[in-house]
Amino acid sequence: MRKINKRTPLANFNGPNYKNICSNWDCFHKKYKDVFQEARLQILIDEQNGLCGYTEIYIQNEEESLIDHYKKKNSAFYPSLVFEWSNLIVATKGSEFGADFKDNKCHGNNRGIQKIEYREIYNPVIDKIKFTYDAFGAIVEEEGKIKKTVEVFNLNCESLKRRRANIISTIQALKKENHNIEDIKISLKDAGFISVQEQELY
Repeated sequence: MRKINKRTPLANFNGPNYKNICSNWDCFHKKYKDVFQEARLQILIDEQNGLCGYTEIYIQNEEESLIDHYKKKNSAFYPSLVFEWSNLIVATKGSEFGADFKDNKCHGNNRGIQKIEYREIYNPVIDKIKFTYDAFGAIVEEEGKIKKTVEVFNLNCESLKRRRANIISTIQALKKENHNIEDIKISLKDAGFISVQEQELY
């Protein structure tokens, strides 16, 4: 996870207008599918540089991603933020980590985030985030927001650790072969996990 710099909303995206027509996000998704797809692409490319907003996985096909409400839109959470642009983050689909894990959409054993816990985790739109990674691709879990954020999004699951470890080992191997930093960056431009790359390269 890294800081996301939100920009001006998509020109066709006018939350208050849709709110008058649609009582929920599912209605908007179905009724204004073209606007939804444009919004997803703009957030993914212009604001997140092609990366999942929570895991930093590189998303090659936007159809394999979703628009997540960082603060849940349920009536018991933050329904007023359903069309708030700053609350919309593009994330990978998947039950093991990220948005779905946060919201408990796929894991019966995971209760999902509780409203009070938002103050205990990082908001990538607001907070400047700097994780440290060990040689095995794990985020070093210090106390406080880092530890809770890792827990809520399951950012130290085996799949993510393995992918990050592969990036680390690749960079180390290229360095031993005396490749310069710019060449390494080019070779890993679609590999994702930019925070890991930056830690290992600089």
